[in-house]
Amino acid sequence: MKKFLFIPLFFLISAFIGYENPKLIEEPKKYIKFLLRNMNLIDNFALNEIEIKQAESEKYKIEEKDKLIVEGNSYSLVLDKRINFDGRTAGFFIDNLKNKKFEFDVFLQNGLNIKNNSTKEIFFPKDISFDQNGGLKSIFKVNGKKLAIISNKNINCAYATIYEIETKNIILKTKCLPDMKNVDFNGLGGAVTEKENYIYLSIGAPEWDSQEIRALAQEKDYLYGKVIRIQKDSFFDNSKKEPKIDIFTYGHKNPQGLTFANKFFFSIEHGPQGGDEINLIRKGKNYGWPEVSYGTEYNNGKSYKKFDQNFEKPLFTFLPSIAPSSMNICPDNLNKYYSDDICLMFLTLREMSLYVLLIDKQKLNVISYEKFKIGERMRHFGKKNNKLYQKNNTFFISADGSGIFSAKFNNFR
Repeated sequence: MKKFLFIPLFFLISAFIGYENPKLIEEPKKYIKFLLRNMNLIDNFALNEIEIKQAESEKYKIEEKDKLIVEGNSYSLVLDKRINFDGRTAGFFIDNLKNKKFEFDVFLQNGLNIKNNSTKEIFFPKDISFDQNGGLKSIFKVNGKKLAIISNKNINCAYATIYEIETKNIILKTKCLPDMKNVDFNGLGGAVTEKENYIYLSIGAPEWDSQEIRALAQEKDYLYGKVIRIQKDSFFDNSKKEPKIDIFTYGHKNPQGLTFANKFFFSIEHGPQGGDEINLIRKGKNYGWPEVSYGTEYNNGKSYKKFDQNFEKPLFTFLPSIAPSSMNICPDNLNKYYSDDICLMFLTLREMSLYVLLIDKQKLNVISYEKFKIGERMRHFGKKNNKLYQKNNTFFISADGSGIFSAKFNNFR
């Protein structure tokens, strides 16, 4: 009899504790849900079934207004919405464009994976954190396998991991961040590109207003505020050791775009209040954050030191901020049009635009940039593996809360 009385009493006490102190039971509930997901007793961990079904039912709801032509100075940018969704991309892959049909593999920051024939949640590790702008921050491929950069948190540690989605293996784990209260995972970076047998990726110093966190960009014992290089084969070493990491450059705030072009390596990254930068990336160099910046401090507007001979100066600085996201090479027709220069494209959040950037091949100075105002917060370029997908000069871009657009420059004048 006592056993039967104990069970409802236990649940009553648990309910009362949870009602009075919801944070006390938040973590146990999360781990129980993860365990049920791992046992295939439930289908989702981070999302609910209604969200997933709604995304599936709406992904092909395209309207006539979703076609846009943006006139430039000497050519036009034509956009056609191809996939509809409400959310932010962590990245997406495109393949087999034929007769206006294409295969897509879209990953949203909330963990939703949208494909041609399915919409589902990816399998997350149990300590993923969606607090403080966390979640799935980036997605890339190594030897055909999908890897994710995600934000993680437990009771006394906030950090980042590289996670292999299919096998559920943690490939790499960063050290704990100080000042957990002021972590902002929007600043985690996550730009990815590749060259030869190496993956290059950025890990930002993820803070809003924390001297402790931003100082890690100058600390070589931490991966925050760095562009790192990892040999592809070392991601899947059978010894199960973490891959060998080469800190390629340091002193970065939040690099959102990385790309190789004409044997040179470029980045675009967020500054503080103003001071977004385009940088020429050179191995072993220090780019100065948080010691120097052309921006100003949040809250008080105080200026940073503008120059120090120990640090690399940016190729270009935007004042005020444009909030850049991804950067990539230009499609073939635009590269041909600007054959005497290095042609790059980048997307922006605040300016809601695609920019075309020209850099002198010899002097490596910025010649010009042209803004194509789209009116959406632009997030990522579609890739095949880790490089820009393009076919017949068509490429793909994502917009927050809107979806995936095909894009093409035409009507050259």
